Amino acid sequence: FGSTLVSMLSAAMMDYRMMQKDKTMKLRQLRRYLQENEVNSGIAVRVQKQVEQRLSLTECLSEEDVAVLHLLSTTLRSQLRFEIVSPNLTRHPLFRLWTTMDAMLMQRVCAQAVQFLNLRPKDDLFTAGTVSPCAYVLVNGKMVYSQYPDSSPVPKATSEEADVGQWFCEAALWVEWTHVGKAEAGTSCKLLCIDGASLFVHLQQDFIVRGVAVEYGRQFCKRVASAGPPHAVWPTDLQVPFTDFCELVVSMDKHVQQTIGRVALGQMHAQRAKGDIEKLREEVEASEAIVVISGTGALTRVVSLVVLRATDGNGSVFMQVGKWNGVEFHRAFLLPGIKQEANEHVGETLERMFATKLSCLREGVELCGFQRETEEKESKEHGVQTKYIRSICNAQVLTRVDATICHAQMRASVVMHSTETVGRSRTLLDANQKQIVAQLQATTVYAVPADDGTGVLYAWVPEGLIEPLGSASGERALGQFLAAVEWPYPPPGAAPDLQGDSDMRFAQV
Repeated sequence: FGSTLVSMLSAAMMDYRMMQKDKTMKLRQLRRYLQENEVNSGIAVRVQKQVEQRLSLTECLSEEDVAVLHLLSTTLRSQLRFEIVSPNLTRHPLFRLWTTMDAMLMQRVCAQAVQFLNLRPKDDLFTAGTVSPCAYVLVNGKMVYSQYPDSSPVPKATSEEADVGQWFCEAALWVEWTHVGKAEAGTSCKLLCIDGASLFVHLQQDFIVRGVAVEYGRQFCKRVASAGPPHAVWPTDLQVPFTDFCELVVSMDKHVQQTIGRVALGQMHAQRAKGDIEKLREEVEASEAIVVISGTGALTRVVSLVVLRATDGNGSVFMQVGKWNGVEFHRAFLLPGIKQEANEHVGETLERMFATKLSCLREGVELCGFQRETEEKESKEHGVQTKYIRSICNAQVLTRVDATICHAQMRASVVMHSTETVGRSRTLLDANQKQIVAQLQATTVYAVPADDGTGVLYAWVPEGLIEPLGSASGERALGQFLAAVEWPYPPPGAAPDLQGDSDMRFAQV
């Protein structure tokens, strides 16, 4: 035993001496190179310091470093590569979807279109102004992404850290992408490199997968082309506005949405997940519901709305306050909005809202930008996670609203002794509710009719009144206010009657 231990220690010492000798030779050769080329001493010191640091690092092994892997069969080696790559690649819902649709195809993709890339601290992944043929996924380590005014549309230099799972330059898979920033390794990093050209050669082999890829790419390209003020911020190497997977699926062709929904529901059935699968399936086939697989493999139902937050010069917000069903008003206090339909991006949905629901605001509206709000919760009706996406368009109205308006002229006794009828009981309004009703008197209310005799009431609501009106107490006050409003339009087919005693005075703009 003693002789064996001595032999092992001797071998270890010999290996260490050989490594140190090799390191010394390399550093000596470097110093000679710097001297022969008369390199400035400041640069020379930095070069030697970085080389010494990197020689002391232990590099990660690549496939090429493990010679015995070449002994594996092509099939087994492909399965091994897929096992290593797929956990990082399928964090992206699109790649998870493709894997669910055709796992064998994605094995070939991982084997031939995806490579690992190892970076040392301070290594550049890319620099601004260069063209990128690849997309990257950070597997471990930390990257720092920076933009500068001379190469990017930013007013000053900016930097942000990218953590594990971050995608770089996904746009390079769908368009000819030129980097607008610099990505540098903050620590030792390992990344996946996905070659766009090779990826699509393989995707051609499955007709259905190819169809999803083409539609996804079409929607992504539209977002790249439309990105920029005032609708959105400029795209970067980290993100293109409005290209979240769910947002893109909402805009896709209905046939592709149905395909994605069928795959997601098939996975839900295989996992024996809870929920009303058949009802969801019927809604998916009728294009009434959008269902996707998330990056974690969960079934997710998606609902997308586009809303308008328009303000005037006084800071008031254009709000929907009620709905007319042809007989009476119902409270409906919310921002004007519309559901996003297939083959539409946010800007196109907004145009449709102006053309159909808000023609009174179509002229004289200046768009100031978009913001996105998302909320996820379980649907009680379907028993699955539902993601609600609300795209808020901020705008300023520069001209008068082209609609029938009314100026509240409620009698003081109506406010002082007002009650709200709830079912068969009558609830007296408190002092705060009376104050809300009084403030609503001062607002300008617009009546926008529909062809079927129904309609909507809009009003310029002061910013400070929005939160109180959104409460349960404010709803009661709004109900009292609407009870005093008379719809200015006659029922379909009836002659207009603009005479009579009314608490509201109407005027046509």
